[in-house]
Amino acid sequence: YGDRGLPGRRDEYRRYTNLNALGKNDFELANGGPAVDVPPLPHRAVAELASYRIVFVNGRLRPDLCVLDDMPDGVLIAGLGDMIAAAPERLQPVLGQNLDLHDMPLAALNTAFMRDGMVLFVDGGVNVDKPVHLVSITVPGATPMMLQPRHLVVLGDGAKATLIESHIGGSDSPYFNNLVSELTLGDGAELNHYIFQEEGPAAVHISATALDLGASATYDGFLLQSGGLIGRVETRAVLNGSDSDCRLDGIYLGTGDQVLDTTTYVEHVAAGCRSRQVYKGVLDGKARGVFQGKIHVRPDAQQTDGHQLSRALLLSPRAEIDTRPELEIYADDVKCSHGATAGELDSEALFYLMSRGIPADTARRMLIEAFVGEALSEIRLSPVAEDFSAHVRNWLNANINIETPV
Repeated sequence: YGDRGLPGRRDEYRRYTNLNALGKNDFELANGGPAVDVPPLPHRAVAELASYRIVFVNGRLRPDLCVLDDMPDGVLIAGLGDMIAAAPERLQPVLGQNLDLHDMPLAALNTAFMRDGMVLFVDGGVNVDKPVHLVSITVPGATPMMLQPRHLVVLGDGAKATLIESHIGGSDSPYFNNLVSELTLGDGAELNHYIFQEEGPAAVHISATALDLGASATYDGFLLQSGGLIGRVETRAVLNGSDSDCRLDGIYLGTGDQVLDTTTYVEHVAAGCRSRQVYKGVLDGKARGVFQGKIHVRPDAQQTDGHQLSRALLLSPRAEIDTRPELEIYADDVKCSHGATAGELDSEALFYLMSRGIPADTARRMLIEAFVGEALSEIRLSPVAEDFSAHVRNWLNANINIETPV
C-alpha cells in the first residue's frame, strides 16, 4: 500500500469510484470491546433465525454478544485475533493465499492493520446444521475511525455451509470500513452467502472478497447494498476446479449523493465450469451506480458457460450509472454473454396500471418492486428473502423521489 497509495482514475478497475473522500478525514484505527455501547438494532427476521452468531463491534470480536454453543464436530467459528494468538499454525496455510496484494492496494492496507475478523473452518464432509450469521456493527466515536477486518472461510471437500453477513452503521458520523474476505471451497463444497450492506450514511464501505473454488464446488452469493456515502463491493472468483459453479447476484439502492459500486472478476481456469452474474440497481436523486464485470476464460477452460447482466433503473434525471461488462476469452468451446441496460420506468406499464384505477405512487412502487423482485426470488433462505424484501419496501417509502413523467 505504501508503494501505490489510494487507487485513482488510472486504476483500471477502480476508476469509476473516487476515494478522495478518505483524504478528508484523519481516520484512527477503531477500538472495539465491551466498553462500546451497542445501540438497539432494527428488527430482522434473520435475527430470530436459529443460527451460529458471531458479532463484531468496531471491528473487534464481542464474545458477550455471540451465540456459538453446541457447534457440531468439524466446525470452528472463532475470532481471527484469538486464532493468531492461540493457533497461528492453522492460519498460515490459508491466510492471504487468495489475494494479489500488488493489484489490490486496499487489501494490502487491510493486511498491514488487520486485528480481528471471523474464522470459519469446516472439515470435509461436514454439513453445518445452522446458518452462520456474521454481524458487524460500527459505533463511531468522537473522531473518525477506520476498521480493517479480515474474514477467513475454508470449507473442506464436500462441506456445506450458509453464511449471512450484516454490516450495520450505528450513527451518522464518518468512518471507513475496509473489509477483506478470503473464501476457499474444496472439491464438492457448497456455500450459500448473503451480504447486507447497511452502513451509516457518512461511511465509506470498501469490501474485497477473494474466492477460490475447487472441482464441483458451488458458490451462491447475493448482495443487497444500500448503505454508506460510498459503497464498493469487489468480488474476485477463481474457478480452479472443473465442473464448479459460481453465482453472483445482487441489488443496490442509491439515493442522494451515494456512490454504489459493484465490481466482479470471474476467472475460469478449469474446464466445464459455470458462472452467472445478475445485478439490478435502483438510483434516485444524484446517486451514481457502478457495475464492472469481467469474465476471463483461460485456454484450458473449454466448455465454459459464463453470463453476466447489469440492469439499472434511474428514477431521477440526475442519477447516473457507469457500466463496463467485459469478456476475455482464450478458449474455443465456450458459451459466454454479457449485457447492460439502464432506463426509466416503463411509461406504458405505468399508464396501464393507472388506467385500472391504481394511484400513480402505488403504480410506480409496484413497478420498482417487480423490477427488483425478480432478483429477490432467487434467494433460497426465506428469512433472508423476507428481510431483503422488507428493506426494499422501506427504502422506497423513505427515499424515492420519482421524477419520471407519466
